[in-house]
Amino acid sequence: MYLKSIELSGFKSFAKKNSFEFNTPISAIVGPNGSGKSNVAEAFRFVLGEQSIKSMRGKRGEDLIWNGSTDSPRAGMAGVKVTFDNEHKIFDIDFPEVTIERVVHRDGVNDYFVNGSSVRLKDIIELLAKAHIGTSGHHIISQGEADKIISAKAVDRKSMVEDALGLKLYQYKRLESERKLEKTFENIAQVEALKKEVAPHLRFLQKQVEKLEKTESLREELVSLAKEYFQHKIPTSPELAKLDGIIITEEKMLERERKQLQSNEHKTVRLKEVENLYQEVSLLGEVGAIIKRIGEFIHERKHDSNLENLAEAKARIEKLKKQRQELEEAEFKKELQDLERLVGKISWTPGVYKEDQAKQEERRKMLERLKIRFEDSNTMGSDEMMKEYRETSERDEFLTKELLDLEKSADTLKGLIRDLEERLRTEFKAGLDNINKEFQKLFAQMFGGGVAELVLTQEAKEDEDLSSDLSATALALAETLAKEEGLEIRVNLPRKKVKGLMMLSGGERALTSIALIFAISAVNPPPFIILDETDAALDEANSKKYGDLVETLSKYSQLILITHNRETMLRAGVIYGVTMGSSGISKVLSISFDEAVEVAK
Repeated sequence: MYLKSIELSGFKSFAKKNSFEFNTPISAIVGPNGSGKSNVAEAFRFVLGEQSIKSMRGKRGEDLIWNGSTDSPRAGMAGVKVTFDNEHKIFDIDFPEVTIERVVHRDGVNDYFVNGSSVRLKDIIELLAKAHIGTSGHHIISQGEADKIISAKAVDRKSMVEDALGLKLYQYKRLESERKLEKTFENIAQVEALKKEVAPHLRFLQKQVEKLEKTESLREELVSLAKEYFQHKIPTSPELAKLDGIIITEEKMLERERKQLQSNEHKTVRLKEVENLYQEVSLLGEVGAIIKRIGEFIHERKHDSNLENLAEAKARIEKLKKQRQELEEAEFKKELQDLERLVGKISWTPGVYKEDQAKQEERRKMLERLKIRFEDSNTMGSDEMMKEYRETSERDEFLTKELLDLEKSADTLKGLIRDLEERLRTEFKAGLDNINKEFQKLFAQMFGGGVAELVLTQEAKEDEDLSSDLSATALALAETLAKEEGLEIRVNLPRKKVKGLMMLSGGERALTSIALIFAISAVNPPPFIILDETDAALDEANSKKYGDLVETLSKYSQLILITHNRETMLRAGVIYGVTMGSSGISKVLSISFDEAVEVAK
């Protein structure tokens, strides 16, 4: 047995904690009308995640909570706990037993738990879907809903069958993928809008950067020409010419001194030195001493190189040259400073003067033209502009990459949706064929023959406004796209000219719906099925057939029958009686068959 128990606490008429143990293939819940036995079926819907309060005969969440009586105060919350055997891993969770619990508070807040751990509703739905269990549908069927599959629209009937075939998980995944795809398209639109917003500014910055690049190229050309120009520049002033004349004279004199030092014949003696010699010899009395002193004087002067004079001459020339150089950095300074204010520091080597002056003049004119162009280029704020361009470019590149990623994600989602749709089509077709085989067999068993089948149809979608202005081809295509598939029930009773559901009596409709529900359940059996007084409209003969079908179905699924029918009770392994006293509180009793018949009355 997969379904082990359900526990109700403060849920509707079950004011106190009540438990139902399910340890046989068929369990029955009986009780008089108004005792609260159908609240058990609604408790199953509730704990399995049903969100429609209306389907549980309420308007608000607090309508599901025990509202109190003279003997028992109202409850602050209602809770339902259902326990499953998970030895065969019907649930994708690593526990031998799975307990799902839901609690609703009077403020409408709901809490969900799996094995005592708080979870989201989404987690509950996914866990149940993988085990082929939903909040409602083919495995929780009340008296009014038994006819629902018969009276439903073809489109809704197809949805019920898809749910029964276990395709809900694929539908859920497709819906999730479609939502993700829609969100992806929204993100793509947002990113494209951001790119469109960035694009004009980026184009403007690109043009400015191109201008800056041209300006930098112009600067390099200007520096190169300036170096060449200053390298060949000849100082054009009178002061420099005068200094050049003095330097030349001094250098000639220095050269003459050097030559004189090399020849004794042209050596000169200073007058002062001669006067000093005269005074010395005047004091000497002897001729020999005088001659000797004169000889010494000549000898001293013959071998004297007059290096002191040469050193003085060289020092004068160096000083003159330094003055000339300083006078020359002054001539160049203004012109060079003007350029360096524009293009920055310029390193150049002066002194290469052997150049055609016409060519140098051409360089000067070109330099002036480049200076004007460079000044007009206006490089103010270039660093900030380059920074903004880099940041904007990086932003655009990021958006481009994000757009590619989103488009790739959209393609992946489209492929996933196509795969899911193909899986749904394939499994639905195979499931429908099997359902029709079972439906035909059970229908013939119920009516002693006849024909019954589900037929795939197409219906126009609601709220589709097809414009009459469309061409015939476009209108036909639009009409095709505006249709959706449904399932129509076709029946033909034996020995009667009865065709179509509208011609069936109430009892025949009940038997047909039961045959169809049982056929669906036999093809893809859920772990358990709850039948809430689906046999209420059957007479004694048909109740026997219903009971036989119940026994057959119990081989595939665990059954919980809420019933008044004696024939149905006979098939149950355990019977629970639900009673209600004057306090309005439902109580649960485990009773024998004979007692159950009395309680049901």
